[in-house]
Amino acid sequence: MSLKKIIDVKTVRNLLRKGVFNKEGVRLLDCSFAVAPRSDWQEFKKKHYGKFEKALSTPSNSRLLYLSGHIPEAVHFDFDYAMYPSKYERFTHYPPEIFEKYAQLIGLNSGEHLVFYGRGPLGGMLFASKAAWLFKSYGHDKVSLVDGGFDTWRQHKFEVSTEDLQLPSGNFPAKDSFRDHLVDFDHLTQKDENGKQYIEKTSEVNFLDSRSRGQFNGTEDTGLDPWKVNGSRIAGFKNAPAAELFNQNKTLKNEDELFSWLKSNGMVDGQEVVTSCNAGVQAALLAYVIDSLNPNSKPKLYNGSLKEMEQRDPKKISEGPQHLPSK
Repeated sequence: MSLKKIIDVKTVRNLLRKGVFNKEGVRLLDCSFAVAPRSDWQEFKKKHYGKFEKALSTPSNSRLLYLSGHIPEAVHFDFDYAMYPSKYERFTHYPPEIFEKYAQLIGLNSGEHLVFYGRGPLGGMLFASKAAWLFKSYGHDKVSLVDGGFDTWRQHKFEVSTEDLQLPSGNFPAKDSFRDHLVDFDHLTQKDENGKQYIEKTSEVNFLDSRSRGQFNGTEDTGLDPWKVNGSRIAGFKNAPAAELFNQNKTLKNEDELFSWLKSNGMVDGQEVVTSCNAGVQAALLAYVIDSLNPNSKPKLYNGSLKEMEQRDPKKISEGPQHLPSK
């Protein structure tokens, strides 16, 4: 089945009424996620790394959100299982051969079209877009994102289920397509023949910081450690806040508005695109929207984002005022 990269809730309901989900090569994934403090990465590595069967049998706050009500025929997708905390990243990609075990356990198969939705921040699309970009990073491009997510679904008074849907194990194959969709610290700091790092090529690359304008400009809490960094942003990066992608009704602006908005925030056609934020979540949403508007732009996500840079090379975060905590 052919579906657009971004679909509305009415399209989802039509697919539901036709009995398409879980029967005609289309899966619906609820990406409800209860944000919690980051686990100790060393302890996680020892006790939980890749142990998906145990994790899926353990109650979680994210699953409770899903069980409180979700779109019928949706299976739950949990970031605390699908990704893991590492030394520098809140959400780290498993090697493909490990990630595919999780995808198979929740019932996903090769060649299926995956439809992602969420609830809460940024039109319910914050964690849903992170999930969609995750699958793209493993070589699976047949993905769609539900505009407005579960909150918009509820506003339309469409049917809601509390069933804990369990699908038969699948055969989903994950590939290493990271270079096509991600950049990492090593890539950013790699020098060319003239000794210039990739991250310094701000006149040649669209480096887009998707945090709020207040964080970018240092007028509100940046989420960064002021005792480690001397500014509020990486020098030369441009601000394109993910929160500004939306209308007041929490659905995405139309294509013309989005193209105009990107241009007004300094995005240059024909240049490479790298998105970032603090932990690589808002940046995934921005990357997904840019990709949906113009696939030829081939945006890439800096998954570790500023929280990784804060630890590995804090001097890079030197532009803008230093935001000190209030006394």
